Amino acid sequence: MKVQSRISAYLKKMGISQRSVCEKTGIREDAMSAMLNGKRKMTADEFEKICLALEKSPNDFILSDQEVTV
Repeated sequence: MKVQSRISAYLKKMGISQRSVCEKTGIREDAMSAMLNGKRKMTADEFEKICLALEKSPNDFILSDQEVTV
């Protein structure tokens, strides 16, 4: 599972809207949607902003073959 898919799954699991993450990170909604749907690559800077907004460690989304931790 790719990092974008793990982030998307975490947002759904926690009931967090993409819009709220966009508001916290300054990432445009269309860009966030494209990233999380695998239509656009996520930059390291965007990944860092998303992790900070969600108060999660990057490792929480990088771990391979493990479910996203809450």
